[in-house]
Amino acid sequence: MKQGHCLCGEVTLSIPDVSYDITVCHCHMCQRFFGSPFLSTSGLTSDQFQLSGQTSIQRYASSEWAERGFCKTCGSSLFYCSLNDKEYYFPIGLFEQLEGILTNEIFYNCKPEFYSLEGQTVKLTEEEFLTQLFKEEK
Repeated sequence: MKQGHCLCGEVTLSIPDVSYDITVCHCHMCQRFFGSPFLSTSGLTSDQFQLSGQTSIQRYASSEWAERGFCKTCGSSLFYCSLNDKEYYFPIGLFEQLEGILTNEIFYNCKPEFYSLEGQTVKLTEEEFLTQLFKEEK
């Protein structure tokens, strides 16, 4: 298992030690919550990871389809949880070293002009991503 933690160490996380498809979300909500684009692991269901320090975790319903978690003590962003499929996405910065390949960029039309990422990725605009998300829900 790969170990991660928040800045103060109150919340710790264990996920499978595998190579992940890394997704970057450029939406304005992620930019505000994470302070930058959200680089995340592939989605994991609650039986695939261990999250300790539950009393230090604050959950925030950020939209009708998602909630986000952060550490009450240090404020570290901990996860994004998709409510329709109950999958959790974790910031790669919680881990010292995480193996993965950058595969997707979502809300690409919201990306600021002053940076770009290397490599070939699937790029979905806000409209394309939300259409795909809600199509899968049905």
